[in-house]
Amino acid sequence: MKAFPTVFAADAQPLSVAELGGHAAEAAQHLTTQGYEVRLGLTPAYAEQILTMAQEPNIRDYCPKDSSERFAGREATEHWLSKGRAFFLLVKREDQSLVGYGWAGPAANAHVPAGEVTFALRIGEAGHGQGLAAPFSWLIVAATAKLYEAQKFWLETWTSNGAAVHIYHKLGFETVAEAPGHRPTAGGGQVADTRLYMQLPDASLST
Repeated sequence: MKAFPTVFAADAQPLSVAELGGHAAEAAQHLTTQGYEVRLGLTPAYAEQILTMAQEPNIRDYCPKDSSERFAGREATEHWLSKGRAFFLLVKREDQSLVGYGWAGPAANAHVPAGEVTFALRIGEAGHGQGLAAPFSWLIVAATAKLYEAQKFWLETWTSNGAAVHIYHKLGFETVAEAPGHRPTAGGGQVADTRLYMQLPDASLST
């Protein structure tokens, strides 16, 4: 596996899909038809947009750490990036405004002993209901596999986040472990939920 970026990017470059293979071209075309494109690299300016988006109710409920830790400020984001993260932005082609974001990077988890690279995705309210999550997710995974020679992707989500679980199954992720417990909420409370740990079979990357 090649080294992942560990600092802010000077610019967010358009993602080239010519060599990604599989469903990448189809996914990119779907996004282009909808008026969107994917860019690679997190800049300080986009990090500010992400902090705003991370405070939207759906993201705050399921991913409260985005606004409270990961992207809470420049220093917090720099610390998070230092772990090694390939960062992807889903933007409107006409004005380059942010619609979604996601990343992949090396990480281990006891619930997924074979996993090596974690994957995460967020779609903001402006992008809901347009079928953007699946193609954007596939481009993140395919580009990370190609650019950083990564395999053994895994992720974690919550059972109650049915829309996300549906997308991950559609991409080929399989549930490998479940952990009943409580999900922290944006308001500081907790609700009963089950954490799902999912892994993408390596064979899926070539289809």
